[in-house]
Amino acid sequence: MQLSKKSRTLPRLHLVGTLLIVTLLTLILSGFFTWQKIAEHNASIQRIETSSFRQLQERLRREMQAVKSSIAYTQSQTETLLRQRLVEVVNMAWEMADALYRQQQGEQSEAEVQRLITEALRPMRFFNGRGYYFVDEMTGRFVLLPTAPHFEGQLLPDNQDDTGHFIMQGLIDAARQPVGEGFSAYRWYRPDNPNAMADKLAYVRHFEPYDWLIGAGDYTYEWELLQQQQILQQIRGRRIGETGYTAIINSTGKVLLSIDSAHLEQQAFEQHVELEQQAISQMLEIAEQGGGFMRYLWPDPDTGNSAWKTALVEPAGHWDWILIATIFEDEVKGMLQDEVQAFESLATHSWQTYLIAIAFSLIVALMGSLLFSRWSSRLFKAYHAELDAQRKALRDKASELSRSENNLATILNSVEAYIFIKDTGYRYSYVNRNMEQLLGLPVEQILGQSDTAFFDADSAAQTAEDDIRVIQHAQRVATEEVRTLRVNGNNHVFMTVKLPLRSDTGQVYGLCGISTDITERKAMEDKIRHLAFYDALTGLANRRLLIDRLELQQRRNERNRDYGALLFIDLDNFKTLNDTLGHDTGDQLLQQVAHRVSFCVREEDTVARFGGDEFVVMLGCLSVDESEAGAIARKVADKILDTLRQEYRFEGQSHYSTPSIGITLINGSVAADDLLKQADLAMYKAKEAGRNRLYFYDPAMQEAISARAQMESELRVAIEQAQLVLYYQPQVDAVGKLIGAEALIRWEHPLRGLVGPVEFIPAAEASGLILPLGHWVLEAACQQLSDWAKREQTRDLTLSVNISTHQFKQADFVDQLLALVSQYAINPQRLKLELTESLLIDDIDFAIERMRFLKQQGIGFALDDFGTGYSSLAYIKQLPLDQLKIDRCFIDGLPSDTNDAAITRIIISLASELKLWVVAEGVETQAQRDFLLDANCTGFQGYWFGRPVSAEDFLLNALEQQEGV
Repeated sequence: MQLSKKSRTLPRLHLVGTLLIVTLLTLILSGFFTWQKIAEHNASIQRIETSSFRQLQERLRREMQAVKSSIAYTQSQTETLLRQRLVEVVNMAWEMADALYRQQQGEQSEAEVQRLITEALRPMRFFNGRGYYFVDEMTGRFVLLPTAPHFEGQLLPDNQDDTGHFIMQGLIDAARQPVGEGFSAYRWYRPDNPNAMADKLAYVRHFEPYDWLIGAGDYTYEWELLQQQQILQQIRGRRIGETGYTAIINSTGKVLLSIDSAHLEQQAFEQHVELEQQAISQMLEIAEQGGGFMRYLWPDPDTGNSAWKTALVEPAGHWDWILIATIFEDEVKGMLQDEVQAFESLATHSWQTYLIAIAFSLIVALMGSLLFSRWSSRLFKAYHAELDAQRKALRDKASELSRSENNLATILNSVEAYIFIKDTGYRYSYVNRNMEQLLGLPVEQILGQSDTAFFDADSAAQTAEDDIRVIQHAQRVATEEVRTLRVNGNNHVFMTVKLPLRSDTGQVYGLCGISTDITERKAMEDKIRHLAFYDALTGLANRRLLIDRLELQQRRNERNRDYGALLFIDLDNFKTLNDTLGHDTGDQLLQQVAHRVSFCVREEDTVARFGGDEFVVMLGCLSVDESEAGAIARKVADKILDTLRQEYRFEGQSHYSTPSIGITLINGSVAADDLLKQADLAMYKAKEAGRNRLYFYDPAMQEAISARAQMESELRVAIEQAQLVLYYQPQVDAVGKLIGAEALIRWEHPLRGLVGPVEFIPAAEASGLILPLGHWVLEAACQQLSDWAKREQTRDLTLSVNISTHQFKQADFVDQLLALVSQYAINPQRLKLELTESLLIDDIDFAIERMRFLKQQGIGFALDDFGTGYSSLAYIKQLPLDQLKIDRCFIDGLPSDTNDAAITRIIISLASELKLWVVAEGVETQAQRDFLLDANCTGFQGYWFGRPVSAEDFLLNALEQQEGV
């Protein structure tokens, strides 16, 4: 009501008040800005002076930093330069020695070659005459020492410098490094002062032919002096403006560099004039305090008068130098005066413009106030009416907005995700309940904070990179994030999607992020990936990962035209360890072997467990030369051999194990599977050679294996198609009467003709075909005895059959043999089984038990090749033998070889004492037969009495002998 009654009065009062206020404010503001303008004018002049002084200081600082950086870099290169030169001169000496050795080897004696090398090196000098070559034995004995030849030939491994460092031992250790070369630092007598030592650096290389080390060295201070002269020349050419430069003095006040007073470089401190001494003394004091700026008087080189200079003094940090970046202040003041004059000229014009602007502003303000007052009175009434309507609408809108916010908060807090919003300052402006739980803080302590408050520095930095892409570049970002929480240090893996939030105008005002915790899923994926490519017991690469890397290495070797190597390692007698100490101990051994093998190779090489006790090592790029690559592979294999031979400890127990290693080279021309086969073949070759050794793959091995595989395939067909046949070699007594025969197998090959057992029996034993082959021989022998039993002339003959180790140890061997005896109804006393000493010695108790049982069934036994195995009397007396067979290796030398003769007599005598029938194999001459008769041998077999023949020919010969008798 009051507002409507005063609808006329209020606008008038508003007009008068506005005019008064505008006039008063204009006068006050104009007075204030006038005063401020004067103050700014004076302050600007002061800022110009201050700014000019700061620019001068900053310029001196930049010059000082540039000079110090040059000095630091030059000083740091001193030892590097010395090392490079030492390597060059020593390599030249080593190559000279190697060339002399190769030229004179075999031409001269070793001592003469050594003398030629040392005398060739003795007169050589370098490094301005300071440098010389020295040669020492790796035991510590001087071979060549040109500066002290009286030490040559002396063994001085314990010589020390003035710090207690063992000089000779340090040189030997450097030469013993894996690469056979290295550096050694020590102190040695100065050439300019023989009573004092100085730091010296030497480089040595191992000369393998004579186990020497060849080296050279030089004093580090000589190289530092050279570097100092170089840097002084560089600094002398630098300038700061027209009169500025960098001067250098040392801590004693000696002037090392002064461009405008070069004569001071030749004078001592005491020779300087008083003004110069005062300035230098002040510089030394400031340098002792760590450096700073100073003003001092100094002779002007142009006028000769003293003038003020400004300088920055700082220690150089090297060589006891002090740096002074200095400039005459007159040069700076002239530049400053020009700037002040230019500024004042500009300010005068600015004042005039300023006063006109104030007057114009006052007039415009008064007119504007009048117009505004009239316009506002018209809007006054309309404004109040509209204001009431807007208030009511705002109350309704606020109520609706509150309900929407509550609904949205309920939804966001129910989602199984971490939802947040950040503003353009990358601070949190909203987080849902899951974010509160993750960060372990209430929402009040989260909002307004950035990621650095909740995550570690690396996590916060990575998050910031993604946030910048969203806010500054309006990109949608979806990424996996690994974040470490500050509150507990836990690592979490999130799948996060971030979207830009835009206003109605399209401007980005923040971002919204939705994160899902996938930590457990990633851990499971990593575990699955590790199980797929790595061995669970040893942590080494498995077969799958090895083959992947091997194929990759093959392509790399083929591209680079160089060689790598593949080492196949198998532990000898690992099954014995498992059987005696248990599988847990076996696993421990495999883990220790994995660790030791990994230690023997480079990081870029691959060590894999292939299964069981087999390991494979893949050596990457070794050399472009095949022989050199082979040498490196052998060196690594020897290292592995030596390492795996060392003692293993298992809970207080010690164990020794040895490996067999097969090696083949990689050059990209052979498939991965074939390379593994080659290395495997070489490994088995190492085992055949006695284990505990290494063997390189030879293509002939593959040919032999292929031939054996072909042999096995054809032998399998031979057994199925009855291509095998028994031949029989007669056995006679002392009077030449036929008493039996030995069954010898032959193979009637459809292409190769008659094949002897020497060619196919090893393949049969290796493939397991010896079992069906041996059963066939027994059955054919029993059938032959059955046929002989039907004839009066042959019914009393015995038949000897060779039994293999595998066949004899079969669980059903006895049952099969007795079934054949029963099937063919033969007299078991006519069947004699020939066993070797190696078969019996493997398990003597088992052999005795089985032989005794068969002996009780009437089957006889002969010990074949007696004397070539262990020939232990302790087990021979326990065996239920009927016969000893003397091996032909002792018969061949009779009667001329006295050793063979003595051994043969002993065997015959032993058989007689044990009541055993003795048969001599391989009797081929009348002289051999006569000797054996004189030695009381009871049985004979050999070409002298008959070659192995078919069953039909054997029967005819037997009948002819009966008719002859």
